[in-house]
Amino acid sequence: MNVQSGVIRRLSGRLAAAGTLLLAVCSQASAAPELRVCLLAHSPPYASRDEDKGFDLDVAREVATKLGRSLQPVWTDNPVAIQEIEDSNIPLRRLTKGACDAILSVPSPAKDTLKEYPALALGAPYYGAAFELIGVAGTPPYLKDLHEKQVAIQAQTIASFAIAILQGKQRTYFSPRAALEGVQRGEAAAGLLWGPTAGWELQQSPKLALEIAKGYEPPPALAWNLCVATRDKDAALREALDGVLREMTAAGRLQALAARYGMPWHAPFATTYSLTEINKLR
Repeated sequence: MNVQSGVIRRLSGRLAAAGTLLLAVCSQASAAPELRVCLLAHSPPYASRDEDKGFDLDVAREVATKLGRSLQPVWTDNPVAIQEIEDSNIPLRRLTKGACDAILSVPSPAKDTLKEYPALALGAPYYGAAFELIGVAGTPPYLKDLHEKQVAIQAQTIASFAIAILQGKQRTYFSPRAALEGVQRGEAAAGLLWGPTAGWELQQSPKLALEIAKGYEPPPALAWNLCVATRDKDAALREALDGVLREMTAAGRLQALAARYGMPWHAPFATTYSLTEINKLR
């Protein structure tokens, strides 16, 4: 009788263990696969870890849902100071090492942005962004009108080259907010600033009675197209992401998310920044 009891107990234990393992396997199988997206922790309007919001974060959430995945943000700490478009803060190295599956809002062309990361690739452009001309209501929308005028720019940005070519007088500031406040005080006739961050700053500070000059069309020299970066080998994922982003654009959803953060919306540009286009400003 004792022998039988021992056998039964051992058999029951094995069955319980097998049941636990089966439940774990089933649970893993039923869980939605993750979409891991690398994001900068302090990069408004694109993403803010502390506030749990931002254009890229919101887009990533909706894309993940449409793909039947759960979003897993992979945060990278970065300087709080806003950097220019070409800064290397974009966490491409983490993507290369497999810490995440994708990064949003990466500027093209790949030969420039990804030149040090041959294992990565860019998807199709899904929106455009540019340096915008910002001033008080009635500011002329043409860069040529800035000839010999004071123009507020952020230090170490391509806007500096543009104003030099246009023979304007640069008034340099170290953040978009400071530049906008300078225009508000009349220290400059207008600002030539990176649109997404400047638009977000204007939204955060409604007391700044400024706007993007009506009728302004960014020249190709000051415009970029933004794409999703993935590992080159992940072609199927890249195509899936491109497809969802096209659907969201057609439905007006990306435009609405951009407006949520004050970002000027541009469809992908036909021609973008190059030294040739910079010289055309002359």
